[in-house]
Amino acid sequence: MKQLRLIAGARLVEGGRWARENLYALLVLGPLVLGMTYFGVGRMVREAEWSPTEWQTLFACVAAAACLAALSLSRASVEVYHVRSPEWVLDALPVSAGAQLSAALMLRASRTLAVGAVALVLRWLAGGEVVSARLFASLGLLVAVLASGEVLSALGWVRWSHRRGGAQGAASLAGFALCATVAGALLADVSRPGGLNAVGRAALVAGGVLTAALLVALAFAAHARWRASDAEFAKRLGARERWGGGVERLAERACGGRRELSSQLARDLRLTLRGFSSAVYAAAGVAVLVILLLVALLAGGVLPGGESESWTSTTWLPRVLAVKFACVLAAAASAALLPVLVAHQRPHFWLERSAGLKGEDAWRAKLYLARVLAAPAASAAWVAGAACGAVPASYAPALLAECVGLWWLVSTVAGGLAFEMPDQPGLALVVTLCAALAAGGLAAVVWPIGLAIYGMGVQPLCLRGVERAQFYLTSTEGV
Repeated sequence: MKQLRLIAGARLVEGGRWARENLYALLVLGPLVLGMTYFGVGRMVREAEWSPTEWQTLFACVAAAACLAALSLSRASVEVYHVRSPEWVLDALPVSAGAQLSAALMLRASRTLAVGAVALVLRWLAGGEVVSARLFASLGLLVAVLASGEVLSALGWVRWSHRRGGAQGAASLAGFALCATVAGALLADVSRPGGLNAVGRAALVAGGVLTAALLVALAFAAHARWRASDAEFAKRLGARERWGGGVERLAERACGGRRELSSQLARDLRLTLRGFSSAVYAAAGVAVLVILLLVALLAGGVLPGGESESWTSTTWLPRVLAVKFACVLAAAASAALLPVLVAHQRPHFWLERSAGLKGEDAWRAKLYLARVLAAPAASAAWVAGAACGAVPASYAPALLAECVGLWWLVSTVAGGLAFEMPDQPGLALVVTLCAALAAGGLAAVVWPIGLAIYGMGVQPLCLRGVERAQFYLTSTEGV
C-alpha cells in the first residue's frame, strides 16, 4: 500500500506540472468547447425534438465503448509496461508487480472519468437529472468496468503480439466483447436522461459489479503470469512505429517524394498523433462538434429546404451554405493547431540548424501538415451534407469542388501564419483562427472572392511565412 501511495503521489505531481503548462487549454479552450456544445448541438437537438430509442442508445453506447477500449490499447500497454515513460525506473526498484498494476488501473480509471464526464454533459444537454444515487452508481461501475477491461485487453494484446496463440487471442476477444457490452449498457444508463429501462436495474448493477470484479481478477492473474516474459517484448513493440510505415508513406505522397520535406512532415504527424499537447484533443473535439452540429441542423429540419431557380444559384441555399461554413469551421479548427506545434518545437530548433534545414522547407512542411490535418474535417463536412440530403444529387460534385477549394484556402492561410508568433502560441492561435475563418467565410458565400483572396492576399502571406521561418531558424533569441 505504501508503494502504491508513492507512485500515485508522483503521478499527481506530474499531473500538476502538466496542468500548469496547459493552463490556456484548460481555462480557455475547454470552456470554449463546452460552450459550443451547449449553444450548438444541445439547443439544435432540443429544437428538433429528436430523441433516440433505448435500443438505439444502447447500440451506439456499446459501439462507443468498443471504440474507446480499442483506441486505448497502446496507451494502456504503455501504462502497464512503462514503455517510453519515466516509470520504467520502477522495474529497477523493489516495487511489486501488483502495486505497479494497481497504479496502472488507477491511472486508467482517472482517464476513464473523462468518458463519464462527457456522458454526464450529454445527459444534462438532453434535460436529464445529473444528481442521483442511481446515476453515480452507474457512473462508478462504468469507470471500473471500462478501466479494468482496457488494462486486460492491453495485456492480452501484448501477449498475442508476442506469442500469436489462437486460443489466447479468442479469450482476449471474449474479454474485450464482455467489457464493451457491459460498459456500453452502463454508458447508456448514464447518458440517457431517463436511464436504461430495457435492462433491469438490478441486472445492470449486478452485471457491472460481477464484470468489474472478473476483469480485475483476470488482469491481476494475467499480469502476474505474463509480465516477466512480455515486458521486454512490450518495450520493443512500443519502440516500433505505432502506425507502421503509414506516416512515412503519407508524408512522401503529400510532399511529392521530397526527402527533406517528408521527414519533417512525418515527424510533425507523429507528434500530433501522440498528442504532444492537450490542444490536439481540443482541436479534434471542436472539429467533431462542428460536424455533429451540421448533422443536427440538417437532420433536424431546422434549416429550410427550398429549391433554387437555377443550378448555379444552388450554392446559396441555406443547407448548402451550412455545409460550406461547417467545412470552413472544422478545417480551421484542425489547421489552427500549427502555432501550438511550432511553439512546442521551438526549443529544439537547434536540430534543424545543425542539419542545415532551409526556412522554406521548414515552412512548407508546416503548410503540408495543415493540409493533411484539415483534409479529414473538410471531407466529413461534405459527406455529412451529402448523406443528409442537403443538396440535390446533381449539385453534389460541385459542392465537393467548393469544399476542396475552401479546404485549400483555409489550410494555406493557417500554414502561412505557422511561424508568425511562436513566442505567443495563444495569441497566434487566435490570429490564425480569425484569418482562416475570415478568408474561408467570404469564399463560402461567393467563391470568386476566394480566388481573389488567394491571389492577392495568401501569396504574400506565404512569402512572409518563409521569411519568418528562416528568421527563427537562424536566430537564437528566446531559445
